[in-house]
Amino acid sequence: MPSKQKASDPVTHLIGGAVSGLCACIFVQPLDLIKTRLQQQQQAHLAFIKQGGQAGLSIAPLESTIWKTVFGIVKEGSVLSLWRGTAPTIVRNVPGAAMYFTVLNEARTLLARRKINNGADLSETNNASGSALPKLSNTENLVAGGASRAAIGFVMMPATVIKVRYESNLYNYKSMSGAFTSIFRTEGIRGLWAGFGATAMRDAPLAGLYVLFYEQAKTYLGNLRTTSPYFDVSTPTIHMVAGVTAGFFSTTLTHPFDMLKTRMQLKPAEYRNVLQAARKVLLVRPLILNLEKM
Repeated sequence: MPSKQKASDPVTHLIGGAVSGLCACIFVQPLDLIKTRLQQQQQAHLAFIKQGGQAGLSIAPLESTIWKTVFGIVKEGSVLSLWRGTAPTIVRNVPGAAMYFTVLNEARTLLARRKINNGADLSETNNASGSALPKLSNTENLVAGGASRAAIGFVMMPATVIKVRYESNLYNYKSMSGAFTSIFRTEGIRGLWAGFGATAMRDAPLAGLYVLFYEQAKTYLGNLRTTSPYFDVSTPTIHMVAGVTAGFFSTTLTHPFDMLKTRMQLKPAEYRNVLQAARKVLLVRPLILNLEKM
């Protein structure tokens, strides 16, 4: 008779999430900064295109690349400028990741126990891939990941708004406390949650899809390791490949909402809600294509 799988220690997930969040902040911050600047440049070009179109002017296409953006950021100060906004990112990601992994594990364990109470057979687990989590259905993985991410995203939203504005060059905050005070004074409490709708529409599907793709890839690779003599890899390698695969597909599918989120957080007065922001982008984009062909 198979033994019942023991639930993971919440403290382990809390510490693991915090450490992974800190590492991600340090190593990925330059890429996050570049992404924000590229989205900001596109936003500024959209406004310029619109004004030029109203004046009957021909506008040159936006020639912005990753390398041009990198060089522009470095010219602002030094190579260390690529880590602009790291402090608010750490404030957001370290506790955010710690809480997310803890809440996700508790949600998955709760769903698994619910299945046990309903008489489901949970003897089948992801032992081939070394998983310490209960095996859930695709729908349960989506729900657990999405709900956990949306809840933590709401709690950490003020830090997210400050992070995005730090990464742009539209604001010149001297400190995080100064940024918080400035936003609260000029935009009210609502300003600290600017773009939450778009953030939730990005984060919830992203996290849900990530967990779904991750578990599917991990199970597939784990089974492949046990059945194929040519696929002899370690468990950490399986987890890494599954994580990269899940991250690529989930990020690609939810990127439009990330773009809307950035615009709403940088210019909340211009992009007031998700529908209005999406409509504005969809209406202006054909205008750009027409003017750039003139």
